[in-house]
Formats: sequence, C-alpha cells, structure tokens
Amino acid sequence: MKLAQITIIALVLFISGCSSNQNSFEEQRDEWPELAVVEAEIGSDWDNVSVENDQGNSRVLLYETDGDVMYKSVYVLSEQRLKIIHTHEGDEGLVFDNVIDE
Repeated sequence: MKLAQITIIALVLFISGCSSNQNSFEEQRDEWPELAVVEAEIGSDWDNVSVENDQGNSRVLLYETDGDVMYKSVYVLSEQRLKIIHTHEGDEGLVFDNVIDE
C-alpha cells in the first residue's frame, strides 16, 4: 500500500509539471480518485498529461507519448464512473469502464 501511495505521489508530481492546463493539480490530487485506477490500468509512463475538461459533471484527461494522445480518461463525478479509452490509431478501444470507490 505504501508503494502505491509513493507511486501516486510521484505520478501527480510528474503530471503537474507536464502541462500548463493543470492549475493546482497537486492541491486537487486527493479530490481526483480516478488517478490510482488509471495508473493501475495503463501505468504512468507518459510524456504529457493534460486536462481537457474539469468542469460540470466530468473530468477528461489526455495521456500523450511522443506527441500522440494514447489514452483518454473520462470520470463522471455524479456516477463515480471511470472510462479509460485507448485512442492510438490501430489500438482504439475501451480499456476500463466501471464505477470506482472514492
């Protein structure tokens, strides 16, 4: 469990330095329960993570490698539902679609 917490903290620090769209990402880390699931499902080896949307009832994050968006996560707050979608050409598809515990 401690290793998972350290890994999540490292992921958050990495993400917070990757994109100007990530205002106060470090401060919001505890409020974004989907990050632990995203890391468990697709890892944390991204060049850039950007917030496409964090308003209303959903939060959408894009995970890039070599300038290509490889994954997109969509978290629906009211349902606590997380979807992770592999977006790279030839590998498109739903990776994860489930309600998660906060």
